[in-house]
Amino acid sequence: MKRFSTILITAIFLLYACKNKSGHKTDASDIQFKVDTSQIRSMDSVSASQRRADSELLRKADSTPGINAGEGNFDIKTPAGWQRADTLMGNIKAIMFSTPSPSIRFRTNVSVVSQSMNGLTLDQFEQLTLNNMAKYIQHFVLIGQGERAVGDLHARWLHYSQSPDGLDLENILYIITDKGVAYIITCSALKGHLLQNHTAFEQAITSFRIHH
Repeated sequence: MKRFSTILITAIFLLYACKNKSGHKTDASDIQFKVDTSQIRSMDSVSASQRRADSELLRKADSTPGINAGEGNFDIKTPAGWQRADTLMGNIKAIMFSTPSPSIRFRTNVSVVSQSMNGLTLDQFEQLTLNNMAKYIQHFVLIGQGERAVGDLHARWLHYSQSPDGLDLENILYIITDKGVAYIITCSALKGHLLQNHTAFEQAITSFRIHH
């Protein structure tokens, strides 16, 4: 049976971050009264199609073998001035840190999810992750990849861009493995804003520790 990578679980929470919008007050002068019925039908059709795709993604992620395998087995600190939320979407448990961003449609964030590797090696898991990113993430572009140390742990990283719902994002995803469990930490910002959030991202990443 084809395994379902944790990256898709991460994609779901990125989608959540995009759609969990703050309120926006509309000025009366901005209101347009012209109605283009065909355009509305087209928009509704695209929206319905996207909702079905999101639902299918969540359904598949919910049924992933070994989902949440590392829950409660790690510590990670909240970046200074950010907010933490222990989030549940379907059966998927995640820790999310976020802060207000320039866009009302998105909050710069760090998410952490975990999953059993189900017997895969790190190389195999990373390749599966890349394959699924290319297949499921909207306008996925791999920018770079490499390795680094996180405390006494070894991590692989993937730097990529995506455009969910037309919103241009840039992300760095870290894969940290221990005793057959993959911990996925994803730092996400509006495209071009990764560098200015580097200090906060590093506060979270370098604080990550697994209980032994």
